[in-house]
Amino acid sequence: MSSRSPKATRRRTTALDIAHQPLSIPTLTYRRGAAPSRADVEARVRCEFFEMRGFSPTVEQAARLFQLHPDECGRILKDLVEEGFLKKTPDGRFRLPS
Repeated sequence: MSSRSPKATRRRTTALDIAHQPLSIPTLTYRRGAAPSRADVEARVRCEFFEMRGFSPTVEQAARLFQLHPDECGRILKDLVEEGFLKKTPDGRFRLPS
């Protein structure tokens, strides 16, 4: 048996080979955009009530749905009642007038 040194195995490179680089995931920085205007929020509230005809939430329920502070949501709902778009029931719920 002859003792030869082992041949170094070389990979043949092709045009499709890509150089190995470690992966890194950059830190994601989320920036909130400008807060929606009051008119935009009111328009969204109107659309939700219009699309869900039987919808009659309390202020707290509406605040959760619209992702608003309960005080701000209460002011918006109150304005919509004064405008005649919504009606407030005796048990504190808001709904479209029939």
